[in-house]
Order: sequence, then structure tokens, then C-alpha cells
Amino acid sequence: MPLCGLRCVLRGAGSSLTAKPYGYGFDVSAPTPKARIFRLPALAYAAVLFLLFCVLPLSFGDKALDSSWTTAVGLRTLALLVPVLAAAFIARTATIVDAEAVVVRAIFGSRRLPWDDVRGLSVSGRSVYAVLDDGSVRLPCVTVSNLAEVSRASGARLPEIPEPVRKTPPTRRRRG
Repeated sequence: MPLCGLRCVLRGAGSSLTAKPYGYGFDVSAPTPKARIFRLPALAYAAVLFLLFCVLPLSFGDKALDSSWTTAVGLRTLALLVPVLAAAFIARTATIVDAEAVVVRAIFGSRRLPWDDVRGLSVSGRSVYAVLDDGSVRLPCVTVSNLAEVSRASGARLPEIPEPVRKTPPTRRRRG
């Protein structure tokens, strides 16, 4: 009876415990890091909404009041493509880092950079670049504060970088 209770406890112990045909044992190898996706924040879609509200009067301005709907739709209506392209840019632009490669996605394509081809990372201002033998590639959506996460997701291809320390504003002391 006590062994059954121990077996039930061991089954619910978590992912570090594996069931084997000859019993239970702990995994000794280090877990492989998961892929980390760096994207633009979801709040960027607010700019798309703002663009849409700015373009709508330009597209369907005074012509829509004077004539029928079919003649109101014309070349000015193509201005509605601006918010659509902005939304596609926000949805598509990303950097995906895993243990095998760095994938840089842009609005009209992507490029896979295996870690064997990457010589290192370079920081210029707020941008981070992957340095290759034939040049460098900007990593969109990756900032200096994300370098520790890139290092962890690289699967020990990059040296360990400590987490950035957040600076807090000074507090005023109360006079007492």
C-alpha cells in the first residue's frame, strides 16, 4: 500500500521525472532551450488603427457625398493599403532564436542564419546585428536589453550574459 502511494506521488512530480520500463528515474541531461521569438509589441496595432482613421476621410471624402458609391471608389481608395501594409509589417517582422539558427523575418521574406555562420553579435545604438563572414544582418525587434534572452536561447552558442539590472528612480525621504 505505501508503494502505491509513492508511485502516484512520483507520477505527478513533474517533467524532470521520467517513467522507464525498469522504474522511475531523473533526467540528468540539461534541457534543450526553447525557441525565443522577438516581435513588435501588440500595442503597435494602435498605430494601424490611427492610420486607418486618418486614411478613411482621404479615401471616401467629399466624393462619396455627391455621387454614387461606385464612382466614389477610385484611385484615392488605394490609400487604404497603407494601414493594411502597416499591419502586415507588424505581424510579420520578427527574430526567432533557437539552438540551431537565427531566423530573421521581414515583410517580404526571411533569412535563416545558422549559428556556424554567425561570428558574433554587434550592438550599434539600440540595434543588434548578427555579424557574418560576408557582412552583418540587423536583428529586428531585438534590443540590448534582450541580449541575455538571445544568449539563453542560443543553446550555449553565445557566452552567458547576465540579466540587465533595472534602474529604479530615487525616492524622496520624508522629513520628519
